[in-house]
Formats: sequence, C-alpha cells, structure tokens
Amino acid sequence: MPRAHGTAGRREEARTLALACLVTAGVVGTTVVFPFSPTAPRTLGIGFAVLALALAGGLWTIADSARAAHIHTALGIATVAIAACVGASTTPSGTLITSVSFLWVALFSALHHRTRVMVRYLYGIVVGLGLGLWWSGAPSPVQSWFFLSATFCSVAVVLNHRVVRLRQEATTDALTGALSRRAFRTVAELEMARARRTGAPLTLVVLDLDDFKLINDERGHATGDDVLRGLARSWRGDLRAEDVLGRFGGDEFTLLLPRADRATATAVVGRLSDELCSWSAGMATWRGEPFDEWFSRADDDLYQVKSAS
Repeated sequence: MPRAHGTAGRREEARTLALACLVTAGVVGTTVVFPFSPTAPRTLGIGFAVLALALAGGLWTIADSARAAHIHTALGIATVAIAACVGASTTPSGTLITSVSFLWVALFSALHHRTRVMVRYLYGIVVGLGLGLWWSGAPSPVQSWFFLSATFCSVAVVLNHRVVRLRQEATTDALTGALSRRAFRTVAELEMARARRTGAPLTLVVLDLDDFKLINDERGHATGDDVLRGLARSWRGDLRAEDVLGRFGGDEFTLLLPRADRATATAVVGRLSDELCSWSAGMATWRGEPFDEWFSRADDDLYQVKSAS
C-alpha cells in the first residue's frame, strides 16, 4: 500500500531537519567559545558549525521541492560528522557528551521513517559511535559503546513503533482496513503528480453498495459491518498490487487504479467480488483537473449507472 506522504509531509520533514541542524550549529558554536578543555579542537568545531549552518540553510531553501534523497544525504552527512566529532574529542567528558548527539539522528529517523529505514540509520550510529570512541581513546570504550548504543536503539525503536501505530490509525479505516478518506486523497494526489510526469493513465473508481441499508435494517448493523469487512478483504485480493482501496464513509468505497485507462479499469472492477452484497461503480480517468473535480466526474458516472439499473 502506498505511503501517504505527500509534498507537504516532505516539506515539513526537511524543515524539521533544517531546524535540528540550526540548533546543532548553535550548540557546536557554543562549545567553540566555551570549550570542554584547552585542548579541544576548536578549528574542527568551527568547521562543523559552518557545515551544520550550510545544511540548515540548504534544507530550508529546498524544502518545497525536497526529495527523499535530499533528506537522507543531509542525515548521512550529519551522522558522519558526529562520528568525527566524537573521534576528535580530547577529554572523556567531551567524548561522552558529544556521543549523545547521535540521539538527534536516531529520534529524527524514528519519527519520520519506516522501521527498516530507521534500522539502517541505527546501524550507522552504532558503527560511527564505535569508531569514534575507539579513535578518541575513551575510557571503557566497549562498555560506553554498549550502553550508549543500547540506549539510542531502544529509545528509537520504542518511539518508531508508537509513531507507526499512530500513523496507521490516522490513515486506515478501523473497520475495513482500507485507507481513510484523507489518506486516500493524499495518495491520489501523489499518483496524480506521477501521472503528470509520466503521462500514464490514472483512473478513479467510486463504488457504492446496492441496498446496503436493507442489510442493516433487516439483519442488524453487526451483519452490515461484517459485509463491509468481508468485501474489503475480498477486493484487496482481487486488485492489482499497485491499486489502492479507500473508504469514503458509510457504504461508499473508492479505488485508485494507476496505469489504467477506462478499459483496463473496467476489467479490474469486473473482477471484484459481489458475493456478500451487490454494488455499482462509477469511474473517471484523470484529465489533469484537481482531485475534487475528478471525484465529481466519477461520482456523476456512478449516478448514471445507478439510474440506468
């Protein structure tokens, strides 16, 4: 299922990372003015403060057009820079305090990334921390590495698990498992942008259950819920891997069919099960208009289908 992460979401991610880099620049700049010890590498600190400022400015500037590659590049540079700062520390306290900076990377990835992506960053943190502690000659490097690594990873995993759960609850219809109305629209707008770039057809289908009110009235709402769940489960098995199922409320569902013109969409819809309840479908192939106009065309087509039956 496509992830509901549109341009607005990427913009906020870039700006959040930009602010984190700006704060980091301020912290590093402060340690340059007030170093941990007379032997602290102040020149290196100035360099990293400038780098953090450059990352902050760059991310903020490109926030509106930011791509995943921009975020990962900036976060990768930050991870390497922190490891270098740890390795260049000249006092035990400086080494351990600087190591805590890895928590920024772990928390950012836990909040914004899927679990498998976060795990890659945690691996980079563990390796970078180990190299930094070894290079700096920190006391009890193995114990320090284990404690800090376990702390960073545990906090990130727990936070990411909770964020993923909350995101799923916010984007998924609790009864049927289909995308919620808002999440479906977000994914649709992503597919619209992709179709605009590639020229591939994109079709929206509106599905309305026939006489569903009678099921609720005669057999009860619990049976009606079972019908909705069963149809959604069956339809997911009938759809192509790239197709998206959403529930707009009540007995109305929507389908998003990438790379499908009306003929292809008709064939896909024709495979959908109607064993639990009959249904009617209206569809419209995208013509470059806003989502609301596109949806209205599909809804009008549905009305014509139901009027003719």
